[in-house]
Amino acid sequence: MAERDVADGAGGENRGGAGDDWDAAFSRLLEGVSLEELSVPTAGEPGRGKLTYGGLRDRVAEQLREKVRSERLRREGIERLQRQFEAAGSVVDEALGDFVGALLDAFNGGGEVRRLPHPRDGRSRSWQVLGYRSPGRAEQREPVISVQLTMRGVDALDRGQPALECRVSTPRNPRLVDFTVGTDFRADLEDAVCRAYQDILGTLRFEPASGTGIDAPASDR
Repeated sequence: MAERDVADGAGGENRGGAGDDWDAAFSRLLEGVSLEELSVPTAGEPGRGKLTYGGLRDRVAEQLREKVRSERLRREGIERLQRQFEAAGSVVDEALGDFVGALLDAFNGGGEVRRLPHPRDGRSRSWQVLGYRSPGRAEQREPVISVQLTMRGVDALDRGQPALECRVSTPRNPRLVDFTVGTDFRADLEDAVCRAYQDILGTLRFEPASGTGIDAPASDR
């Protein structure tokens, strides 16, 4: 059975742009299709008449159409998950920047956000918030909060498990908050980072900025 013939049987009425897409989908799919996965009727099955070329062709073409549909849905799911993953990464960038400005700059002598290099598998992103420790070197910032965003993949979705997860940790508590990335991700992340700040507040330098209405004790300056 020629590959083009199967495609014609599945969607020959839609030649042109849509038909070309259909053929291309079949071509990609058939590269990895094992014929052992196809259920071909046999003459010995009860209640079945004689086999014909056309009947077998229709049976196999129907199974391949279903495989193409499943493959297309899976590909769309992967693309959608990747977009969510990238959007969540942008939320982390913004939220951590706001955290530094709202709290570390105001009370702890400042801080910075560092986005760590991406791993080769592309399934996770990591950030570190650097701040001034007490006691610590006067001009050296150290990691005080870490955030890791992990994409479990479509397989997790197939099993009904969360596909995107986030972990917020501190040096003293490596698994402080684990949560699933959902529609309220920004609010959930801000809550987790606030919990992390509470966890390490006693280890940070106290150096309030002007305008906060608080003067640091002379011993902490």
